[in-house]
Amino acid sequence: MFYRMKELRYCAVALIALLLSACGSVNESLEKMIPADATGVVSIDVPGILTKAQLLNDGEVSIPAELQEVIDGNDAAALCKVLTDLPVLGIDTNSKAFAFFTLKTFGRVLLVALNDEQAARKTLSQRLGTDFAAVDGLDCIYQEDNLYVINDKVLFVGTVNMPIEKEKAVRTAKGMFQRNTRSVLEVEEVNNCLLADNEINAYFQLEGIKALLKRSSTYKDIAKRMPLIEVFTESDIKALTCAMKLNEDHATLNTHFIVDENSDYLKLMKATITKPDSEFLKVIPNTMNYVVAMSVNGQQFTQLAQIKQLLKTFGKIPIIGRINLEQMLATIDGPVAVALSHDPYLEGEWNAVVAASSSNPDEVVNTIAHFAQSMGQAPELYDNEYVYQYDNKMIKVGANDGVVYMKMLNYEQTEGYAGDDAVMKDLFGNNAVAVSAHMPVGKTDAYFHYGLSDMIDGSGKFFTKDKTPVALALLKVLCSIKPAQAFDDMFDDSDPAVSVIGAAIDGFHELN
Repeated sequence: MFYRMKELRYCAVALIALLLSACGSVNESLEKMIPADATGVVSIDVPGILTKAQLLNDGEVSIPAELQEVIDGNDAAALCKVLTDLPVLGIDTNSKAFAFFTLKTFGRVLLVALNDEQAARKTLSQRLGTDFAAVDGLDCIYQEDNLYVINDKVLFVGTVNMPIEKEKAVRTAKGMFQRNTRSVLEVEEVNNCLLADNEINAYFQLEGIKALLKRSSTYKDIAKRMPLIEVFTESDIKALTCAMKLNEDHATLNTHFIVDENSDYLKLMKATITKPDSEFLKVIPNTMNYVVAMSVNGQQFTQLAQIKQLLKTFGKIPIIGRINLEQMLATIDGPVAVALSHDPYLEGEWNAVVAASSSNPDEVVNTIAHFAQSMGQAPELYDNEYVYQYDNKMIKVGANDGVVYMKMLNYEQTEGYAGDDAVMKDLFGNNAVAVSAHMPVGKTDAYFHYGLSDMIDGSGKFFTKDKTPVALALLKVLCSIKPAQAFDDMFDDSDPAVSVIGAAIDGFHELN
């Protein structure tokens, strides 16, 4: 009996080792298809995510009702389409999937291991409305700049960087299937990132991010209006790594900028970024869905070439250009924050609060009040706040212990303040750049907090306040995001930041 038990144990260990090596070989086979010069690579632990999101039952994929409800409400989104097809796509639920980006033929590619090629062909043919056909030895569909290939139990989905003939796209894909060129497995920095024990690992060269942004007309428009964004997008950061780990009750996100010690980016950040402070939270209503803050040294901030360009543009605007914006910005010494929340009654409308720590808050408030009065906007002074009316919102401008603020709300505030939340105080009090997001989806209240403390390393936490598995909650949030109208518009007009910027610019011109 003893020897039989011993033999069974050895058999079990051997079986597990065999399964692990099989999964490893499939993953490695996919990685060998990724060229070494890819500008970005993402590894996705499919079995880990499906298991933790409770989408796997006896090895079969099924969509929980609460997730299906979100998918049904946003079925045009790419992720929703993928999840809808997932149960019948014939994927290998024991292997990872990979996405990568290049500056060559294919802008982005998704690689997924299959265990049932026929199921994949049937599902994709129905989704795309056409059948697979052999081209140069590969079964494929080429539709709307997307190439779908099923070969050797691998699903390849690639989007070309520019319109090309089907045959050329297939030849490039075939070269990747042959796996006879240098791959990311031979790039130590990338490979080490992908091997980390996380559900999602990502490596992006800044060059690749720039290439994506340059294809967006909306980004170009924002860069013209807000050149400050180019401090980051046009910097000499080499690369960015991201890692997401799904735990039982929360998910963690860790990011890292790869930069030289003497880089212009670090010099710039050291000169302009100042000590974080959470005092501004005392003027932020605790119902704001999103809060973003960055701590800056105003004196150094106004010396940036991008800011000088912005101030120069601002000064050319009739009437508005009379405000000495440089003088106002120079008083900032600490966080500059924007808080936003969805209007609960008017779709597409936002309530907002802008706040900044200032060394001379009274001067800033008086400057705003005097300018408004010169424009015939005589405000009411109530409870030490200047009160204005604009459209359906009440605008209040004031100062509270060194924090200048402007509230644009369409209701009379009765709720408390974010400064009473210990978690929020810890987040914004310890990170020079920080983001807080409250994302309600159905019956799930999801939260994401992220902070960048030293301008190189950042950490975030995704969590819920109910018993929804965190992986399932994350999928619900991602599935609720409305898709942009086209790839060229990477920033949807419904993005609150874009809306606020656009409204402000339009408001300037209306005063002309």
